[in-house]
Amino acid sequence: MLSICIPVYNVDVTKLTYDLLRQSKETNLKTEILLFDDGSDENYKSLNRILAQCDTVVYKELDKNVGRAAIRNLMALKSNYLNLLFIDSDSEINNYYLENYKKVLNKYPIVCGGRKHPDVLPSSNVSLRWTFGRNREDFDAFTRSKNANTGFISNNFLINKELFNTIRFDEQIKRYGHEDTMLGIQFEKLGLTIVHIDNVVTHVGLEENDAFIKKTRESIETLLFLYKKNKSEVLMYKHIKLLKYFRYINDLKLLKTFRYLHNSLENMMLKNFRSKHPSLKLFDLYKLCYFSVIYLNQQ
Repeated sequence: MLSICIPVYNVDVTKLTYDLLRQSKETNLKTEILLFDDGSDENYKSLNRILAQCDTVVYKELDKNVGRAAIRNLMALKSNYLNLLFIDSDSEINNYYLENYKKVLNKYPIVCGGRKHPDVLPSSNVSLRWTFGRNREDFDAFTRSKNANTGFISNNFLINKELFNTIRFDEQIKRYGHEDTMLGIQFEKLGLTIVHIDNVVTHVGLEENDAFIKKTRESIETLLFLYKKNKSEVLMYKHIKLLKYFRYINDLKLLKTFRYLHNSLENMMLKNFRSKHPSLKLFDLYKLCYFSVIYLNQQ
């Protein structure tokens, strides 16, 4: 038995839900699908409300946006079964998705299926998110298993409900970014190793370039909040490369240099990120510069 938890925000989830319902019947797997809408625009709600008519679907609209951490915790609390499968709403599943998870059900405490992006760039307007995903997130299970707990992504994972409720996502994280990283750190603290399998979902909800740049800034602002709150947490430096490099340049007293680079080169860098072939090395530099700027602004 499996509770499938899909937090919804401004996405049409009808196809994903119908695909899951079909596969649950084909695999003879007893499931419930929780669709909790986290303050979407009315046009998306009107598309998804039809799903409330499905027997094994629990569709709920929240009064206000509570954030990525809180809504996942709420779905776990409201679920009925002993295993939770979290899927991001902007995903497409493969034809054997539930069958693959059924094979490992109750065998491991945490299982990650992985993520992939479309083989061909859908549009130059999403080039940065697509390039980042293809090069930084799209790894097979063997590669992910080499550093099993590092870089945990919560878009597609199976977990024992009792275990999840002992750790949960950190609801102090109100804005976008790093709630999954911090959960991965909790796994490691408990001595748990994430099991990786090849059961990818395709990330089809690619943000346009400016939207992804904005979300990246927001995730860095979240990281600064977590850094100030957990400066002594050694595992953060292991799991978050940006933080590791930030500490390095901070120790060398180079933060003002990186702030200067940000102020001098930002327009050039943003132009590159909006191009058809954005540079990820330049994107890494931009993130480090932006972290330096907001850190110094709060001193």
